[in-house]
Amino acid sequence: MASSISSAAFLASAEFLGFSDDGGYAAFEQYWIADGSGFPGAEIVVISVPDSKIIRRFEIPWTEDMMYENGSYVYYENSMNPARTFLQEKAYPYLDSLGISSGNEGVHCICHPLTDTDAEPASVSFVTWAGSLMYTGPEYRLSILSHKEMPDSPPDWLSMFDMPVLLEVLITDSSGNTVMHYLDDSPQPVYEYISNYRIRDVYVFNDSLVAIIMNTTGPGFEGPDGMFRMVTGVIGH
Repeated sequence: MASSISSAAFLASAEFLGFSDDGGYAAFEQYWIADGSGFPGAEIVVISVPDSKIIRRFEIPWTEDMMYENGSYVYYENSMNPARTFLQEKAYPYLDSLGISSGNEGVHCICHPLTDTDAEPASVSFVTWAGSLMYTGPEYRLSILSHKEMPDSPPDWLSMFDMPVLLEVLITDSSGNTVMHYLDDSPQPVYEYISNYRIRDVYVFNDSLVAIIMNTTGPGFEGPDGMFRMVTGVIGH
């Protein structure tokens, strides 16, 4: 029962952790408190920027033993989410080895949290930098598309949720030329049951490398979970 409760519905928060010095890698973190159990959770995902492949995922599986000791709640000083603290201690040496740093965030071109109810969920235009109202970098158009596809041998409980989708990400320049294209060619591990994507953040590093963080909707124990996914690519040289 504890295992089932620990997977209750939740709405995660996300932080972009930056690109590597050479632009070859990027990472982001997401963390949450599970509804129902109150268990904390967190993960850090490291991605190869040119092909948007996940090269490392760090997770902290929280257990009831970590939450309670001798029947009493364990107080973690100065931590709203102790799983996040443990995760960072585990993952940061690896991020440092790749040169991933918050100092390499680049330009935060787009930020559309869920509270921004007027934001278009699947398309947005942005420039890669702005020196003034009249002096800006090149403009691009980002679009995401969702293609419904059921994974092979889906679990019975999936019928209670919306149909999963494959993700497609397209960026075009001001002339309409495609400068970046990403497509799930099959259901992806961890994201195989996602039914909806929404644009949250766009970061551009060195005027050419892009990281797109999206809200996702997926199955949860007490309703749909709200988590995140990041896709990366190259939009210029």
